[in-house]
Amino acid sequence: MEALPATLSGLLIAQAIDGGFLAGSFRTGLMWLGLLFTVHVIGALAARFTLSATGAVVEPLRDDLLGAVVTSAVHGEDRLHGVPDSAKVARITEQVEEVRRTAGTLLSGARRFVFTLVATTVGLLALAPAVLALALPPVLLATVLFAVLLGTLVRRRYAAVVANETVARSVGETLAGSRDITAARSWGPVHAEVLHDVRAERDADLALARAVALRGVLTSFGSYAPVLCVLVAAPLLIGGSDGLTVGMVVGAISYLAANIEPVMRLLTEVLGGAGLALFVSLRRLRDTSPAVSGRLVEGARRMTHTDASVAVKDVSFAYEGGAHPVLDGVDLDLPHGGHLAVVGPSGIGKSTLSLLLAGLVRPGEGTVRVGGVDPAGRGVRRTDLVCLLPQEAYVFTGTLRDNVGYLCEKAPDEHLWRALAAVRAEGLAARLGGLDAAVDPEALSNGEKQLLALARAYASPAPLVILDEATCHLALSDERHVEEAFRARRGTLVVIAHRIDSARRADIVLLLDGSRPLVGTHEELLLASDLYADLVGHWKSGVRRPVL
Repeated sequence: MEALPATLSGLLIAQAIDGGFLAGSFRTGLMWLGLLFTVHVIGALAARFTLSATGAVVEPLRDDLLGAVVTSAVHGEDRLHGVPDSAKVARITEQVEEVRRTAGTLLSGARRFVFTLVATTVGLLALAPAVLALALPPVLLATVLFAVLLGTLVRRRYAAVVANETVARSVGETLAGSRDITAARSWGPVHAEVLHDVRAERDADLALARAVALRGVLTSFGSYAPVLCVLVAAPLLIGGSDGLTVGMVVGAISYLAANIEPVMRLLTEVLGGAGLALFVSLRRLRDTSPAVSGRLVEGARRMTHTDASVAVKDVSFAYEGGAHPVLDGVDLDLPHGGHLAVVGPSGIGKSTLSLLLAGLVRPGEGTVRVGGVDPAGRGVRRTDLVCLLPQEAYVFTGTLRDNVGYLCEKAPDEHLWRALAAVRAEGLAARLGGLDAAVDPEALSNGEKQLLALARAYASPAPLVILDEATCHLALSDERHVEEAFRARRGTLVVIAHRIDSARRADIVLLLDGSRPLVGTHEELLLASDLYADLVGHWKSGVRRPVL
């Protein structure tokens, strides 16, 4: 239906001229033109459906590709202290977005090219086969020459992309090391190296521009040469052996002017533009993001964890190579099903320890194991092993089911309602309107956001849950209930404590004091550590001392 105007436009114009205007019937001519208008309306309406169908193909492609390349970046070996290279991730996601955009453009353009070319050919065959014999050779010649040029366009476009990245890296390194360069008086060699890269980029861009200009010449030749051929031969076609009328020739020219020119531009500019960008982006993703093996990814998806014992052995961590360690010599053994409270002054490293346990950073020295597994190791699906809740609860716009079931896809409603009830959030869920109700984060208080995040953690499959001040906006009774609920949930609980009751409820307490971490029960640490006794004294007096 979308190609209907390309098929019938010339035929209808010929009828309007020969059977209407030239025959002296103005009304008949207008009737045929009105039918032509109706055909174009039908084609426009059909284009809306084809556009949505294109999106249904492109968006899943984008999601799958983004998951694959980001997984590769996150699990890659070139990470500082276990933290992925953010610049690499940003570059990859930008290239994935380029793939999504160009894939949609290419798919839409290819569809229009095929259907318009077939429709035009059918229309010309029905109207004036002799015109098709004149118009087809220039189109075929331009197509063949473009196919020959395409390989050159790919090579030069890729060379230009690489040269641009080289200049960006060279200039960035020069700016970052400008003090050292000045101190060493080495501006001359550095200038020569950067200038060489800039000139290489200029040469690559000029070579690409020449190829693109030649592409434009081929586009114009394939678009306008058929029309010129028909115009030159028009006196011979009208009244000749083929018996073509004026209306037929005008209709044939309308086919060529309205359809062949857009078809050639689709071929050379969409395929040579969006198609070229798509190919180069995919190639750069392949070159800059080594693929994670399918077996590793599938293994991570199938992995289930029932053991959440925590073993921390002589762990030290510093955020920069020469910085003073935030954690130094931390040892901890927590059995599966245990309940640990972590306390200490503000800035002592409690949240850093939670990041280590969650596998979001790697220790500088020592080992971290959860259920015998390195949480930061390759092939580990962290959301099936550890659930970390920070103080700022993340709630996104969507349904309540989306928010609570985010970490457990396809979970039944009963499972989600149990999680809501476990953290006393069923009243909030009912007030919002149930699992299918829309959630507006701006309309929720901080405490309500924490309840929804806690329900999400409770519903998750992770056997280890870490609450990093994740209940600070709840009442004391609700905080106690939440900790007891997670304690009763099969798994291990780690709480970054900010109230004395949290430490008292724990099986063991880890005190971080910057010198020698201490592990013991609440009563044992009261006797063994002046710092812990001081913290408890402030908690009891009601003067809340920052401990996170």
